[in-house]
Amino acid sequence: MDNPRQIIIFVLLIVAAIFYADFVRWIRPPKPSMTQRAAQPASGPSSAAPAATGAAGTQAAPEAASPMSSPMYSAGAPEVGVPEPDSLTPTAMSPGPPLTFVVDTDLYTATITAKGARLLSFRLKRYKETVDKNSPPYDVIAQGEHLPMGLVVSRGDKIFADQGVDYTTNAPAQVEVSPGAGTTITFTADTKEGLKLTKRFTFRDGTYLYDVDAEVGGAASDVKAIGFNMSQPLTERASEKSYRDYPTLEADVDGKVLNEYQKQLEKGLAPVEGDIAFAGIGDRYFLAALIPKTPKKGELRMEYSGGDARAEMLFPGARKVSTSVYMGPKELNLLEAASPDLSKAINFGWFGVLAIVFLRALQILHTIAPNYGWDIILLTLAVRLATLPASIKAQRSALRMQRLAPQVEKIRAKYKDDSTQLNREMMELYKRNHVNPLGGCIPTAIQFPILYGLYEALLNSIELRHAPFIGWIKDLSAPDCLPIAWMPKVPGIDCHGLSVLVLLMGASTFLQQWMMPKAGDPNQQKMMMWMPIFFTVLFIALPAGLSLYYFASNLLGIIQQFVLNREFKQYAPVAAT
Repeated sequence: MDNPRQIIIFVLLIVAAIFYADFVRWIRPPKPSMTQRAAQPASGPSSAAPAATGAAGTQAAPEAASPMSSPMYSAGAPEVGVPEPDSLTPTAMSPGPPLTFVVDTDLYTATITAKGARLLSFRLKRYKETVDKNSPPYDVIAQGEHLPMGLVVSRGDKIFADQGVDYTTNAPAQVEVSPGAGTTITFTADTKEGLKLTKRFTFRDGTYLYDVDAEVGGAASDVKAIGFNMSQPLTERASEKSYRDYPTLEADVDGKVLNEYQKQLEKGLAPVEGDIAFAGIGDRYFLAALIPKTPKKGELRMEYSGGDARAEMLFPGARKVSTSVYMGPKELNLLEAASPDLSKAINFGWFGVLAIVFLRALQILHTIAPNYGWDIILLTLAVRLATLPASIKAQRSALRMQRLAPQVEKIRAKYKDDSTQLNREMMELYKRNHVNPLGGCIPTAIQFPILYGLYEALLNSIELRHAPFIGWIKDLSAPDCLPIAWMPKVPGIDCHGLSVLVLLMGASTFLQQWMMPKAGDPNQQKMMMWMPIFFTVLFIALPAGLSLYYFASNLLGIIQQFVLNREFKQYAPVAAT
C-alpha cells in the first residue's frame, strides 16, 4: 500500500476477510480422529496393496474395525456420533482374508477389496505424498475406520450398508486399462435378508473419473431407498505441510455449496434434500466426490462417527443407482471437465471470479516460463502494471497530503477551539492546492479485491504443491525454510533454520514504508513501525509462494515510490494562504 492510512486499512481488511476462517481453525483446530491411526492393524484398509497371488484376486486383511457390531439406527433426524449403518448379512462368510483386485491406469492405481466391494487405496501416479523424490504416490483414500464407496440400503425405519458383505467376481487379480479403453469389474452378493446386490466399477484411461453402478434385487419389496456413501477421516495428514489444510465434507445440493468441518458434523446436521451435484471429502488440493448420474434427486446425510466423516446419498424408490466418482487433484481444468459444478469444490473465497482469472493467468505464464516461482514473479509484474494508474494516484495523493502537513498543523493550532472554522479552513486549504483528502481511499478499495483474489489463487493452486523455485525453496505450497541444523525451531512451522524469503519480504516492507510519506499523526507513525514485524510474523506460516509474491510486489513498489519521490522534490512548499 502507498500511504500509512491505506496500509492500516489494508491490514484490517486482510485480517478480517482472509485470515478470519484460518484463525478460527487455528485456535480451535479439528480434534484428532477418535481412533488413532497408530492403533489400527498394519494390515488395515489403507495399507499398500498386496501383490497378486492368483487369477481370482489376492488376499487382503479385513477392515480395521468391523462395524457389524454397531447398533442399528433410525433413518430420522441425525444424532451426534451416529454409528455406521448396520451391515447386511452375507449368506456365507468367505474363509480367510478377503480378495483384492488391482486396476492400473496411466493416472492411478486403484485397489478394491471383495469385502464390501470397496476401495482400499487410490494412488495417484503424478502426485507424491511428500516433496521427497523417493516418496510413494499420493493415496486419495486416507486411513480410517471405514472404506469409501459403500452401497447403502434403507429398509423399514433402518439403514443398512454392505461393509460386511463378501462379494464375488470373475475379474482377474490384476487389470491394466489400455490407452483409450476402459474396463468393468462386476461384484455380486446374496444376503440373508434375501437381497441380491450388484456393484459395477468402470475405470477408464486418461481420467480421474470412474463410474459405479449398483442394483438391489431379490426380496426388495420393503426397500425404501438405496444409494452410496463416501467416508474418510477429517484429520490433517502428517505428510502434508501446507498452510493449515484440514479436510472437510463438501457437497452441492440444489446449487448450494456445503463445506462442513469435523466440529460441525459432530454437532449433528439435518439431512438435505434436492438435486445432488456432488458430495464427498476434500482438502485444499485433493477431492474424492460422488457425482450422481441417475437418479440425481435424493437425500444427503452428513455425519461423523468412529473417527470418520460420512457423506451418504439415498435415492427414494430407486432399485438401481449410477454415479460417477472423481478421485484426484483439485485442478480447475480437470474438475470442470469432470462436471461443471465440481469446480465449486475449490473455495476461492469472496472474489472467486478474480481468483480464477489469476489462476488461469498463472497457467498461461507457465507455458512461457516452466517454473512456478518465476511465473509468480511475472504475474506480480502483470498485476502491478494493471493497477499502476490507481497506485500512482494513491501515492501522489499521499505525497500532496504530506506537503500540506505543516500548514494543516498550523490551522489546527489556530482554530483548535472552533471546529466549524477549522473544517472550513481545512477544506479551503485542500481546494487551493487541488488535493482530495480521500484521494487515496478509492484506489485502495479497487486494489483490495485484486490482492484478495491473488491470495486465494496462490493459496489454493495445486500447481504450487511440491513446486520448486530456486535453492532451498523446494515447495512453494509449504512455509519458507532454509534448513540450518543447529538453529532452534521456528515458532509455528516445522523448520530448524531461517525463513529467508519471509525476512526479505519484511525488510522490503520496512524499506517501502520508510520511503513513503510520513503520517502527521504520531500514533499512526508508531503503528507503522510495527507493520513490517507484523507482516513478517504473519507470513512465517504462509506458503512460500505467497511470500514470493509479496516480496516481488514490494520491490516493484519501492522502485515506483522512488520515482514519485523524486518527482515531488521539484515542487515548492505550500503556503497556507
